[in-house]
Amino acid sequence: MPPDTGPGQLDLELATATPPPSSTVISLPDLPDLPEDVFLLVVTNLSAWDVLSCQRVSKSWRAAFSSDHHVRFVLQSYPRAREVRSLPSGTLHLHSHCQQQQTSLDWKALLAAVASRYHNLARGTARRVNRYPMAPVEQLGDWFPVGQWDYHESQPGGRLYYETAANHLSRMGTKPYLFRPTLWSYDDGLLVYAPAECNEDGYFPQILALLDVETGRKYAVPFDIRAKIIRNLRLKDRTLIVEWAEKDPFHNLNAMEQVNRHFANCFDVTRQHDKSWKVTWRAEWKMHFLGLPPNYHDRFFSTHNATHYAVYFWQPNRSMYTGDEELPIESLSVWDISAPSWYRPSTDPSGKFRPAEKAGPYIVSRFSFTQMDLFGIRQRASVALMSLHLDSETLSLTVRENVGVAGQGYFDPAERLWCAKTTTFPFLGQGPRLFREWDGNLPPYRGHCSIETADVEESERWFLPVMDVVDAEAGVRLSLVETCFSGQSVENRLVVRLKVEAGDDKESVVHGDEEASAATGPAWTTLDDDLTKQVSFMGRIAGDERWLIGQNERMELVVLKF
Repeated sequence: MPPDTGPGQLDLELATATPPPSSTVISLPDLPDLPEDVFLLVVTNLSAWDVLSCQRVSKSWRAAFSSDHHVRFVLQSYPRAREVRSLPSGTLHLHSHCQQQQTSLDWKALLAAVASRYHNLARGTARRVNRYPMAPVEQLGDWFPVGQWDYHESQPGGRLYYETAANHLSRMGTKPYLFRPTLWSYDDGLLVYAPAECNEDGYFPQILALLDVETGRKYAVPFDIRAKIIRNLRLKDRTLIVEWAEKDPFHNLNAMEQVNRHFANCFDVTRQHDKSWKVTWRAEWKMHFLGLPPNYHDRFFSTHNATHYAVYFWQPNRSMYTGDEELPIESLSVWDISAPSWYRPSTDPSGKFRPAEKAGPYIVSRFSFTQMDLFGIRQRASVALMSLHLDSETLSLTVRENVGVAGQGYFDPAERLWCAKTTTFPFLGQGPRLFREWDGNLPPYRGHCSIETADVEESERWFLPVMDVVDAEAGVRLSLVETCFSGQSVENRLVVRLKVEAGDDKESVVHGDEEASAATGPAWTTLDDDLTKQVSFMGRIAGDERWLIGQNERMELVVLKF
């Protein structure tokens, strides 16, 4: 302040000064009014769920963000989604020549389905929860599951125990437990199980049903349960196989045990013109030339595809003079099941009406325990078997095994380690054997669920893998694990985690807070605890990018739709 200027003089000058010019107000255009190239740059950085949110702002925003060519541009960021993969090539291009396909598709519904799915996958929530009660077939004597291994080389000390998860979680650090077997099978949107339904007499002879998971419609499986015991069922490549035994013994094995004949029934699952499904008879064959006692010690494990079927038998040796070459009894057979046949050996014990050779299912190769020993897949009493896989194109059979590395801890995260081994050999003709150690990562054996698991990712610090399901085309991994903390007051629990792999032209198909960088890869998302309890009780999960399937403690199949 100048020395000759007082406070009063300064106030007067400020009051009479000319006011500055008013600030210029710049009117920004509304987002839908932006030029097309600028608008597309904005849309590029939005997820499908964000685009749905933008449709609710105003009428102009809804018109802009729901136009067909803008929706097609958004869906280009989701090339691995099932709906996008099924589109004809070039349909998503802005200036595509596929005008007929573009106009016939409901692009708004397609965007809503993709947006909802990836939004729920990213947050571990479900759009809908469907429950399907199951029939108590085990209590009724209609189901006697194949016995599980109570000793396996992938477990510390090898020993497992028949305890349910609910009774054992508080003592997980003391001993591993086996999950109970389950009577259901899933493959590519179809689920086979025994629904809790009956006829007017209170009994449901055709006890199995095929469920279309998307529509919820059920279709009868023409398998009559009367005088039969279901041992196992499996749906794969639109082919259903039910392995069963007669309820009445056929002959005596020894003074203490009786043998029941075992058979396998094969059904074709076909799509009808009205989008419904139909299960039709294909063939029946006798699994074992003598039969098996209905117990938990004589075990068999099988696999199949549309044309072939393989079954492995493991039976304790009941001889009084057992040696190393006789303990136990093992065999492996591969069948050709491609040809349909009316013949049912279960109704013809004498074989009087047996058709000509190769007129129906027939054995193409049979491997004794000596040949299995030569291939290096004989189990003996030190069981390491995890799964069997058939490849009809190469006529080869793959046997996968898993062994816990000696000296490595089970509940010490720094020392937990397994060795997965793969052996591939031709089941028809001559050829080399391919043996690979450290071939992928498999979880330790925990029951029948372990046979269907995909390879898991490398062991993490505080999680013990139980079972993984991978939708390879969609890049979605569903993982069931259990925590392995140690402490007197620590409660370990089962956890379901979800992961979405990156798309073809994006670092991640999940935007926003869930976006994963290319350096670290996509991150795990934990399923909501309440939903985890609904699907993890039996230690078995199934599904793909659309839904997750499991079983709860109330004997219900639960489908979480994303």
